[in-house]
Amino acid sequence: MSFSVPDEASAQLLRLVASCSGRVAPLDISVGGAAEFTAADGKAGSGLNTACRYVASLSPAAQQLLGKTPEQQAKIAEWASFRNTSLHPLLDAQLAELNDALASRTYIAGGSRHSLADLLLYAAVSPAAVAFPVAQHGHFCNLLRWYDLLHHTADTQRIFPAAKFERTRYVAPPPPPPAEPKAPKDKAGGEKKAAPATAEPVQSSSSNGDKKAGKAAASSAVAAAPADADAVTKADKKPKKDKAAQPATPAASGEPSKGGDELSVDLLDIRVGQIVKVGRHPNADALYVEDIDLGEASGPRQVVSGLVKFVPEERMQGRRVVVVCNLKPAKMRDVMSYGMVLCASNDAHDQVDPIIPPEGVPLGERVTFEGYSKEPEAQLNPKKKQFEKLAPFLRVDAGGICEFRGTHMMTSKGPVTATLNNSWIK
Repeated sequence: MSFSVPDEASAQLLRLVASCSGRVAPLDISVGGAAEFTAADGKAGSGLNTACRYVASLSPAAQQLLGKTPEQQAKIAEWASFRNTSLHPLLDAQLAELNDALASRTYIAGGSRHSLADLLLYAAVSPAAVAFPVAQHGHFCNLLRWYDLLHHTADTQRIFPAAKFERTRYVAPPPPPPAEPKAPKDKAGGEKKAAPATAEPVQSSSSNGDKKAGKAAASSAVAAAPADADAVTKADKKPKKDKAAQPATPAASGEPSKGGDELSVDLLDIRVGQIVKVGRHPNADALYVEDIDLGEASGPRQVVSGLVKFVPEERMQGRRVVVVCNLKPAKMRDVMSYGMVLCASNDAHDQVDPIIPPEGVPLGERVTFEGYSKEPEAQLNPKKKQFEKLAPFLRVDAGGICEFRGTHMMTSKGPVTATLNNSWIK
């Protein structure tokens, strides 16, 4: 079989597909004509995509490259068409569309391995991927991550150049500190002496130093200051608990706070959704009004978000997001909002981007945190400022994983991630 292609980039793509197909012998490729080929059986074909598909069909890995199911085959064909219609020339708007599609998936057509669609797009975007200025690396972070993955797993012959950018590294959270040791008896005794100690000034001021007078004075002091008495009572009780194994603190162990519901992240009803409609707020230039499908029988939920300055409208449409669903509905510039889209934000708040649930998570699935198993409140009480107290502990770690006090924000398909490392979640 022989191939004719218009340029060297097309020849490189054919070599890449042949390499991923397990072909050892080099292809017979001539550069300078129309994209045509002659198959092994003598039949002629035309078009670069068709030639690549033919080479892939000869591979033992043909099902992986061309799709195992009709649904996957349709997706591969769709992205192959996108390459022809949208990536010539390479414009930021089309690259952003590809970047958004890769935000929630490892490979462009889904699945656990690269497909022909990945190879076609990889070759097409290579000139842009290797030339992005540093200022655009964050904007095209999903595309760069995907390009780098294919460069190291599919393009093993290094037919196309590598993209140079600062790679995200996963940094495991530090292990929780060990549980507090059992309190020594002398320590417990010292704590038990705390109550009489509060009475010492009164006792020393009595004229006869009698113990009974000291106790009476202490009792009167306790009666005069009930708050101090509560503190003493709690101090007396603590050594009793110390006789058993002392549990780790909630912040260290990732367990729900025992001190009050306001510190327990499972108060929040956080769910995975997808924006099915988005538009500008009629009364506020900085706000979007979104309809978000959260798998509810009542239909999409209306949410208002202040993301106009940070995320273009076309990147919001169809995006999968993570939503706090049990906030009290609020009117924002005369438009009701029934939730909040969680976003990662840097310290300066000049970079903001919605956090990303993994691909394949059912819409409406509740996001969980290991060790936090309570049912969420039906609706948070704004007077208690429960979300405001929890928000400072919602973070994105150095590896881009969303967490609460070191405990990952999880779904049935893995952790929720973000494009902004070491950032806040708001």
